[in-house]
Amino acid sequence: NYPYNIGMIKINIMTQLLVFFALAIIINQLNISALLFLFAALFAVIQFSHQSQFLRSIRRFKWFFLVMIVIFAFSTPGEHIAAWPFTISPTYEGLIAGLTQTLRICVMLAALSLIIAANTRQQLISGFYFIFSPFKYLGLDVERFAARLWLTLHYVELQRNNNAHQDFIGRLKEMTNLQSNPIDEDVSIQFKMPQFTLIDYAVIALLLTFVLLKVIL
Repeated sequence: NYPYNIGMIKINIMTQLLVFFALAIIINQLNISALLFLFAALFAVIQFSHQSQFLRSIRRFKWFFLVMIVIFAFSTPGEHIAAWPFTISPTYEGLIAGLTQTLRICVMLAALSLIIAANTRQQLISGFYFIFSPFKYLGLDVERFAARLWLTLHYVELQRNNNAHQDFIGRLKEMTNLQSNPIDEDVSIQFKMPQFTLIDYAVIALLLTFVLLKVIL
């Protein structure tokens, strides 16, 4: 019931997801200095908990980050970089914008990796289920969403457990087999409401206070 545990601080999965969703909204209003501080703090937690999933994600996204920085650098109006040897030159404002967007993605990846590493598949599904349960009244099939989430996480876990030396063609064939041949075993998903403590209520109260202040101000 308490997957995320640092010392005596225990936060359940629903609170973690609420913080993640709030971070996704807040992060767009942070400048590059605040993003660097937040990224450093999250990276320190990742290093402390000896997790490698985040570093693997960063390596996979490295070319995406590079292309995004280049696009921002050469397409954003502003002051051109001095002594650039070519006719088309990047701007300082573009480089800052590209680095800012890269940091935002890195912060979200870091937060997501902490949540995934700290919870089991069952806890993640239960958290999403209870958070999105109110949307049943709007016609959202929450049970089907939870089942698809379970299958997605199942496929990701199978792929992660593959032989690291398997060639690219072999991986493509295995992914095709997974998509064309559904899992034969019966899947039983149980939704267990996470237990809330004073820490959870305090974190949620801080989030609500922050939202109200942003609305008022």
